[in-house]
Amino acid sequence: MKKLIGMAAAAALVMTGCSSSGSEDYAFTDIDNGKVEHLHGAGYPNAQEAFVIATHDGLLKYEDGKWSEANSKKHDYMGFSPYSEGFYSSGHPEEGSDLQNPLGLVKSTDYGASLEKLAFYGETDFHYLATGYDSGVVYVLNQEPNSELEAGLYSTDDEGQKWEKKKMDGFDSTGIGSMAVHPTDPNLFAIASRDGLFLSEDGGNSFNAKTEGVMTTGILLSEKTGVYSSIENGKITLVEFNLESGKETPLQAPDLKEDNPIMHITQNPDKPDELTVVTYKNDIYRTTDKGGEWEEIMSEGQIE
Repeated sequence: MKKLIGMAAAAALVMTGCSSSGSEDYAFTDIDNGKVEHLHGAGYPNAQEAFVIATHDGLLKYEDGKWSEANSKKHDYMGFSPYSEGFYSSGHPEEGSDLQNPLGLVKSTDYGASLEKLAFYGETDFHYLATGYDSGVVYVLNQEPNSELEAGLYSTDDEGQKWEKKKMDGFDSTGIGSMAVHPTDPNLFAIASRDGLFLSEDGGNSFNAKTEGVMTTGILLSEKTGVYSSIENGKITLVEFNLESGKETPLQAPDLKEDNPIMHITQNPDKPDELTVVTYKNDIYRTTDKGGEWEEIMSEGQIE
């Protein structure tokens, strides 16, 4: 397997203002002021309308027009991937935690109040992880061999009890931006990469290039369509495509510069036209009419 290099570097999260001790009951509390330096995933856990971002220092939630933060259990969530009953993730425990480092594959159904240890606890940190929103199938890119898995792409449909290695025939890129799984079809899988968008219909054993030679940074798969973001001629683009016919429809993207690409594309499970995107520089934009108008809900990670 080729060495796959991530397209976004890890950073830190620094919060000032309102803070809470981990000994208090777990809850999301108001943020007086803060700045997100980097985040590792985003979406709508538990089939709810609350939008959640996973950071180097715990979870933040955006609901009813305001941000709040988890008052404890501020783990460094990596590969954070929401699904209909909660989220799957990996990463590192917060300082002072009695959890082992790294977390391996974990699951939460209560917004991070508790974590169920599924696989490779204390052994592996999966930076690239994607989940079928309704199917619950989990794909991981294992970048370093562990006690059970070689380096490569794997999936599990039983929460880590058994793993299937993927051949990845036809995938030819050394830079991955993000991965996505169809919400109900566990075999429909996509990778956004520096060399284009690659789609698989057989669970990652073979791939076809949807776009070639165009850096693609973010990908979303929904029931009948997909949405990807790319950098073309110095411009950030958003494109919707029909999963059956392949027909593409350009969407209006937020006004972004080339050095601030879209890294995460998420969709409200109850409102298909509501998309929320996260950029490399931690700008977060939301549209309720599939790109007709965009509202900025975070600017360069600043929370006020």
